[in-house]
Amino acid sequence: MTQIFIQWLEDQGIWAAPISIVVNAAVNVLGFIPSLFVTGANVWIWGPLWGFWLSWAGEVLGAGIAFILFRKGIRFWQRQRDQPEWKWVHNLNRWPAHRQFASVLLARIAPIVPSGAVNLLGAFTRIPFTFFLLATMIGKIPSVALEVMVSYDVMHFEENAVRLISVLLILLLGWWIWRARE
Repeated sequence: MTQIFIQWLEDQGIWAAPISIVVNAAVNVLGFIPSLFVTGANVWIWGPLWGFWLSWAGEVLGAGIAFILFRKGIRFWQRQRDQPEWKWVHNLNRWPAHRQFASVLLARIAPIVPSGAVNLLGAFTRIPFTFFLLATMIGKIPSVALEVMVSYDVMHFEENAVRLISVLLILLLGWWIWRARE
């Protein structure tokens, strides 16, 4: 899949970078398709530094669009039906804005938390869009950097096998510890 996307992007000439951002944003709006193939293509075509920034821009744009769409959909749904009494939403809405910001930031930093879930849960709360977007902009830096590093290491496996395997084992251990605490 990534190879086909790489070839297609390379055929787009000057439009390849903006198209990559839009595709990455669309993947993030959908929320259930991993963006790793777009990040891998960006790293392959533009290298790790520019590939990072293109992937980051697409993910932030997609998260912002998803947040707005989810929030509009939720408000429309609430007008059509009796509003459910969800304690967790009421609790989150009672938090001060800086605490809501910090929770979105921490959820973005954690590589285990799906981006689509953060977008949807954020839309259910009253967090201001600017706080959500700023927390997303900052919080996406480590997760996109991790995707870029893994993509780069896969492409240059012989040179970076130890680092790639180490990172994957650390992620697996973190996931296992997180699952064991449930």
